[in-house]
Amino acid sequence: MSSFYTVYWKELQDHFTSWRFIFILLVVLLASLYAVFVAASNIRQAVTGSTDFVFLALFTTTLSSTASSLIPNSFLALMAVLIPIVGITLGFDAINSERNEGTLSRLISQPVYRDNIINAKFLAGGITISILLLSIVLLVSGLGIRLIGLPPTAEEVWRLLFFLVIGIIYGAFWLGLAILFSTLFKQVAVSAIISIAIWLFFAFFYPIIFQFIAQGMGGSSDTQASIIRNYQTLITLQRISPIQLFNESTIVILAPAMRSVSQMLQLYISDIGNYLLPTPISLGQSLLSVWPLLVVTVLLTIVCFAMAYLKFMFEEIRAT
Repeated sequence: MSSFYTVYWKELQDHFTSWRFIFILLVVLLASLYAVFVAASNIRQAVTGSTDFVFLALFTTTLSSTASSLIPNSFLALMAVLIPIVGITLGFDAINSERNEGTLSRLISQPVYRDNIINAKFLAGGITISILLLSIVLLVSGLGIRLIGLPPTAEEVWRLLFFLVIGIIYGAFWLGLAILFSTLFKQVAVSAIISIAIWLFFAFFYPIIFQFIAQGMGGSSDTQASIIRNYQTLITLQRISPIQLFNESTIVILAPAMRSVSQMLQLYISDIGNYLLPTPISLGQSLLSVWPLLVVTVLLTIVCFAMAYLKFMFEEIRAT
């Protein structure tokens, strides 16, 4: 295990001392602070007279200055777009850069197992994402307390902790995807471009495609049963996107009074929605709602990293 920790600490040091990571940290931090500052300015309109979960409204309030639906309009929307950039930045050159520089063959010649190399790289990237998200949430929370003058309640703190867990898993998926392309392609530019292309597709182009699909499936002459089937199909198609999985999970955790599309559909089918009061759901019910989405994200992360692991373990590495 000593070789594993040696590679792990070396990768962790490289991440925190690189200008690339410092730049992306500043971008994410400044964007997050701006979103929370604007949300705090509009906090009275956001809470609409209710004193429940006022602190969490800082993270979910929509920015009124946003003009386009494709532009992130809240702290959660910013995190959904920026966390993938962090994961891709940390993983797109994890393997192929060392192969091209010739350091990978020299590392393999040492008493270091191959699995220790890729496992340490993935763990170092995951810890880096965890520290980054924790730092952002703490700084944003401190700014929020300063602006609105209210500390978070115990339940709000727990919800923020679960948001951190979801964000770390979400970032680990994009990290695993980037490492996968780093093992599949020898050129660093190719792995970076493909990773960014997938992110751009799910972040900007897939919502447009989904809108066209939703408009095509809608029809005024459809029966109630066909409308329900169409909505269920649309929900399934929407959840193909990992960004949608993250958005739906975090909105249930950080906005207890809101209901996701799938929850509203279930209430509509069971005929409870007509009698339901707009009250926040408990933390336990929120976790039960996001558990299936979280499991899917974890499975996607495992699949990406497992493919990268197998490719790295069985490929031929020659001295250069």
